[in-house]
Amino acid sequence: MGRHIITSAWWFGLISLSLCVVTPAAAQVDQQRAEAYFNEAAAICQRDGGRLWGVSLCGPMVFADARTRTLATNQPRPTGEWPRALGFANAPLEWGGSRWAAYGWDFTTSLPDARARGILMLHELFHRIQPELGLITLSGQNAHLDTLEGRVWLRLEWRALARALGQSGEDRKRTVSDALAFRMARRSQFANAAENERVEEIREGLAQYTGTVTTAASRPEAVASAIEQLAGAEGHETFLQQSYTTGVAYAMLLDDASADWRRRVRSHSDLGQMLMAALESPQRRTRSKPRRVMGA
Repeated sequence: MGRHIITSAWWFGLISLSLCVVTPAAAQVDQQRAEAYFNEAAAICQRDGGRLWGVSLCGPMVFADARTRTLATNQPRPTGEWPRALGFANAPLEWGGSRWAAYGWDFTTSLPDARARGILMLHELFHRIQPELGLITLSGQNAHLDTLEGRVWLRLEWRALARALGQSGEDRKRTVSDALAFRMARRSQFANAAENERVEEIREGLAQYTGTVTTAASRPEAVASAIEQLAGAEGHETFLQQSYTTGVAYAMLLDDASADWRRRVRSHSDLGQMLMAALESPQRRTRSKPRRVMGA
């Protein structure tokens, strides 16, 4: 996967978060700065307290620079040779019998602020526990998203999702229906599109969702971040990694529609289908009726 250019919008660089190649720079890992980043990640993990996925997001982390052969870890490093991927990719890796969240130092330090850095760190920490959650999928082949038809339908879906995040009740349900109609129209035009998009939303969308909601200080801040990501996605040169933004949007809408969706999601799930089922459930319609106040 090629390196992506980071634009002035804080989150654009996040599209390269997982399994992306990072061009090594001749800059040693700054141990003091790395320690500050580890503390930032630990504070976010501790604030979450395992509530989001039922397990702690905290775990082994390593920043590495491949050219200078320097690194920093948040716990004692294993003895022996480095894994070859260290310093080249933001991705989980096995090292010394443990699963680590690994980050390219140059890429991490190029991010514009603590929010972008927090999303990156928690995105990869989610990937570290993803096998434990049973949410591992193969990579989807989504070349159709860079065709004219694919890009048009995807833009329409993104815009509908952004509107839905700012709505509630029947207005939200109608707008989600629009988003899913655009989604279905796109998928109907390309063989295997539904499956290829679905697996990427589980693999990468849930990681980006985790980074977004855990890093935000409040729910309104997380919603604003998701809307910003959807708007910014349209400026990307390629749409191949649509799973980041659509995954965030559907997962956050599911938070409001179905409190237990994270316990029910599986590697074979489709987040859009889960959302529409939740919005149409009789239980939800019953709960949404206004309560009668005694004495009124």
